[in-house]
Amino acid sequence: MFGKRTPPNQPPSPPRLRAADIAKLQGGGLVQVIVTHLSPPEFYLFLNDTYVPQMEVDSLSLSVESPTRDNLGGIVRATLARYVTDVTGRRNLQRTELFPCTLEIVGLGRRISVTATQYDSVEGMWISLGLRPDGTSADIQGAQALRVLIGEGFVDAKLTWIDGEVEDLFPTIELGF
Repeated sequence: MFGKRTPPNQPPSPPRLRAADIAKLQGGGLVQVIVTHLSPPEFYLFLNDTYVPQMEVDSLSLSVESPTRDNLGGIVRATLARYVTDVTGRRNLQRTELFPCTLEIVGLGRRISVTATQYDSVEGMWISLGLRPDGTSADIQGAQALRVLIGEGFVDAKLTWIDGEVEDLFPTIELGF
């Protein structure tokens, strides 16, 4: 009645997916850390769209290492150590492996983004740094390791190149407690 008829030898086109369904966070999803101050360190952490208060976070560690003879898959781990209250009211430290997911750390005028589709494998993993005016970032090639540690009193991120040169991505701050 409306529109053109489908020719007899052509199947109808598949229904279009709803944009709201395509926009959903699936799987490990998205981990975002926004660092706002260094002294003392202040950050905001979100797991998908759920805020995790800084006082509940013991540490967030990210470790990526290229494959070696001893470890053919490489090391690709991101771990959140946080305090959770059990039924007795006691706070216990709980560790959660975050990959597979996209982990984005933004702050101090810098951006680190790591996407890993598999736990402990560099297959399907990429690292990008920064954010250009056109919205793109620099994909990293030639890195040997990336280590990030965020916790009470410190924010540290180091990138090691294949030639052994180590660069600080964020200034290292350690507070004497």
